[in-house]
Amino acid sequence: MDKDRQDYFLKLEVIPPKLLVKILIEKRQPKGFSGWILKNEIRPISIYCYLYAKYGPPNGFMNFLRNDSSDNLIHWEWTLMNDDGMVMFQGHNYRTEVQFLGSFNRPEITKANLVSQIRADLGAYGKQMTAIRMQLEKWTEFVNPYYSIESTIETQLNKLRELNLSPAVDRVHTPTSAEEMQTYQERFSEMAERYTFGTGLAFGLRCMLPVLAETFINLLIFALAKSEMREDDLKYRNFVSDTISNRLQLLHINCMGLERPVDHSHVSCRSFYQLMNDRNDLLHGNFNVNKLKIGEVYFNGSVPVKYEYGDLWQDTLGVRIESVKLEYIEANYSVVREFISYLLSLLSEKVKYQIELIMSVRDLGYSEKMSRMGVLFSSRAVEGFMFFESEFMTSEPSPDE
Repeated sequence: MDKDRQDYFLKLEVIPPKLLVKILIEKRQPKGFSGWILKNEIRPISIYCYLYAKYGPPNGFMNFLRNDSSDNLIHWEWTLMNDDGMVMFQGHNYRTEVQFLGSFNRPEITKANLVSQIRADLGAYGKQMTAIRMQLEKWTEFVNPYYSIESTIETQLNKLRELNLSPAVDRVHTPTSAEEMQTYQERFSEMAERYTFGTGLAFGLRCMLPVLAETFINLLIFALAKSEMREDDLKYRNFVSDTISNRLQLLHINCMGLERPVDHSHVSCRSFYQLMNDRNDLLHGNFNVNKLKIGEVYFNGSVPVKYEYGDLWQDTLGVRIESVKLEYIEANYSVVREFISYLLSLLSEKVKYQIELIMSVRDLGYSEKMSRMGVLFSSRAVEGFMFFESEFMTSEPSPDE
């Protein structure tokens, strides 16, 4: 491989910002456009630090158009040049774009060569890249468990509402005539399918609703724990793994932002505790006969004598409906929402605003160095394409040829 082909992309030069602005204002940029897309052939953090180390701060025109936030389509851009034209490296949300303005028709101008040449050149700027990376704030992105559970509950609740179940109206009674008997099986099977699905949704909701409230308590602890609590790992773990009532009891002591302690006698707390106890019986399979009772029967030896008659609906679907407390699902959701609203009311207005913002987004970030949680990106996931790589890609020779 000749020398030019080995280091074509390494000979690019930076365009001074003033000259770049002049070129763009006077519309003197080269004619002809093409582009490539890089995913993780070279990690974006490596490209960013490499370009920064080799060429200085981002100098591209798109840097002047971005908002001073992370809510941008293009986050950074370097504009470089050589005799063939201008080369732009742009950092997007999900890719790095390499754009060419000019006549880039040489055989050595391939994506494979770009990747291999930059990879080979990283070592020459290793110390500078490390220094630049050390100046950056490292945040760990993670999925907000509160948002995940709440959105799952909303999805299941909407599906349950769409079924429009009304046992009193939908009940398929025992047939009392030959005419009713002809359609009985079909009518019963249709309702059985709807109610089996609906009671399954209700079972999941009854299990998840108290979890949503507990997750909110844990969110408050994670976001607001005082530094002395957070720095003592054992103390912090003991706190977050304690019973819900104990966590609430210590919330105003161990966390910032609460203007008053939790009042366990408040109606929102009492209703939530009852809901949680009912859920525990359901979730842990507790054998509480009084709560699980569905009827009574007497036996004379092996002869059963019913206390009272039901019917096939009551003995099958009716039991499922009763066991999951289908008619109380909406009320149970209200109990959880009122409990969360009560806890929010204990916070200062500033902290309440921050917590409500955190509650509303799926993806969060955490800086271990700063012991800080935050919303890193807009919830509007946007990906725009100015071009598609397939428009410009041709069969490329191997970089070793």
